[in-house]
Amino acid sequence: MSLKDELIKKAEAQLDEWEKEADAQKARAKAKAAEARNEKAGADVQQTGSDAVRSLQDRVSEGRKKLDEMKKSSEDNVDSLRKQLSDLIGPDKAKKK
Repeated sequence: MSLKDELIKKAEAQLDEWEKEADAQKARAKAKAAEARNEKAGADVQQTGSDAVRSLQDRVSEGRKKLDEMKKSSEDNVDSLRKQLSDLIGPDKAKKK
């Protein structure tokens, strides 16, 4: 497997993780809203959950754009791919093990 393919695979794994996290946030927000005793508390809980989900969804959307750019780039552009992956998921996860 080429380095480009490895980097793309890591980016896809991170995006999948973020999507699962967004789904979990949605479920937690829904459960908390159901437990809320009054409308004000429910609205506050729902807003907090919505904000967290929106943030994750924005991160996933930006990540998908970067992933598409990575897939379109050439194998000769490995340093750029590493930088893109580092920007996407963080430098520690982007390093080759």
